[in-house]
Amino acid sequence: QLRRRLAGVSPSNLRSVVTATFQQRRKTVRNGLKQLALTVYEGDKERVQQFFESEPLPLPQSVQDAIDAGDEFALAQQLPSDWIKKRPEELTSGQFVEITRLLYGTAGAEEGPLGRKVWRKLKHGT
Repeated sequence: QLRRRLAGVSPSNLRSVVTATFQQRRKTVRNGLKQLALTVYEGDKERVQQFFESEPLPLPQSVQDAIDAGDEFALAQQLPSDWIKKRPEELTSGQFVEITRLLYGTAGAEEGPLGRKVWRKLKHGT
């Protein structure tokens, strides 16, 4: 069920997004993700700007099916159009999955093991 909720997103990429957005206190998602986006896009500031200005992606079919089934996680997964201006604590965990999908895509996320717990710091979980 966790793999279905991740909608093709790598758990390690999700961890990177969550960590980056919450690392700076009282900042918007845009400010928190700026450095990570520069790393992902290899310093290409134009692509980073396009990422920040892009509209949220349509939800994958697996998420749409979960919404139809009444899954509460999936019901709160759609990103608002002003997601970049919000603070991290205003977003749901499903919306962080969508931000990760927008930033990294879904390539190669299905094959590997899920690894460590996504929502815990490395020092706390196995």
